[in-house]
Amino acid sequence: MSVPVSADPGAAPVPPGDDAKQRVPGTFVLVHFLALLGAWMGVLVPSLVSVALKVERMDAAGKVGTLSLALGVGALVALVANPLFGLLSDRTTSRFGARRPWMVIGTAGGFVGIAVIAYADSTWEIVVGWCLAQCFYNALVAAIYGALADQVPERQMGFASAVLALANPLATLGGTFLVDALNASTTALMLVPALVGAALVVPFLLYGRDRRVSAEQVPSLTPRQLIAFLWTNPVRFPDFGWAWLSRFLMWTSYATVTTYMAYYLSDYLHQNDDAVTHYVFLGSLVANIFILIATVPAGRISDRIGRRKPIVFAAAVLLAASMGVMALATSVTGFLIAQAIVGIGMGVYFAVDIALPADVLPDPNNAAKDLGVMNIAATLPYSLITLIAPTLLALGGGDNYPALFVFGLLAALCAIPAVLPVKRR
Repeated sequence: MSVPVSADPGAAPVPPGDDAKQRVPGTFVLVHFLALLGAWMGVLVPSLVSVALKVERMDAAGKVGTLSLALGVGALVALVANPLFGLLSDRTTSRFGARRPWMVIGTAGGFVGIAVIAYADSTWEIVVGWCLAQCFYNALVAAIYGALADQVPERQMGFASAVLALANPLATLGGTFLVDALNASTTALMLVPALVGAALVVPFLLYGRDRRVSAEQVPSLTPRQLIAFLWTNPVRFPDFGWAWLSRFLMWTSYATVTTYMAYYLSDYLHQNDDAVTHYVFLGSLVANIFILIATVPAGRISDRIGRRKPIVFAAAVLLAASMGVMALATSVTGFLIAQAIVGIGMGVYFAVDIALPADVLPDPNNAAKDLGVMNIAATLPYSLITLIAPTLLALGGGDNYPALFVFGLLAALCAIPAVLPVKRR
């Protein structure tokens, strides 16, 4: 993608410093929100529900191992894909903009991956499909976050972060509603959310603002430099490093409850398949209603006080409390109470989940790449938890979900001291 830049007074230049950034209108945030909602529709619904149900219907006896393999390998692909596509997006000189081409590629490639899973007849087809989906949906997400960092000033970042954070719970709600309605068809469970997600990306492609980069602004990059460029030195940029660690711990805690929710309901709370689908939907509904209630007010408060760390403190305590309730629950009622607390905690956290990393970016010209590295903190936990969970669940004879949630509780609490050294805010 090295088409020379054409003169266009409407194109956004290489991102200016924060002082030079103009206040963005609500429509700017809206099209970004819709695009991110589309990305999450495509990737979250399969990871939370659809892939687990597909695996169970293919291999009920080995479902935990198969699901762990698929999600774990896919998460490893995401680790590389997000910063790599972010880097490519930062350096793209297409006349269509730096971000838009990768949104098209990401949406199309992600749908292909989901289609592979939908028609899979073997474990390896599921693994390959999920790797494709993770790879290309991460290209889409990297481009969306890069466009946001290009143009949103710091004084609006808390609000913009909170609005975009709503895409996650709304995608989960919409997707799980579709799962509840389409439970009889595994193929529809996979394809319908992905199709809806693709449609939601279209408004940005048509109306979204995108910066353009000339070929002269992009220096050559050797393979060795590429490898070095795909990480951000935490010693040189300590605020970025500590923010990354805190985010990693929060998402590790969250991953403990989302990854194995379906099996927790079936194996620990002894619900049948129909009840599992229903309660996954109901639990997601409860959690995401509270996320929606908490996120925007927390973002407004963060912008008003000019600080992010107190929001992280509150979110970590709430998330730890929810893990404690999950560990002690013996009924679906306890599970739903825990989901409500998860929703409040993550709703508060989502208000700064993008804003804090955006505040500590080392170089605005590499925003998508650095945010891609930061996004590893949100994707790596889903890979690690699939490695750790089987050992924790096997303690004491098997199905030891309390041990898993105690692990999540400790991860949330450790996020507090991890964010303390961040000097900014």
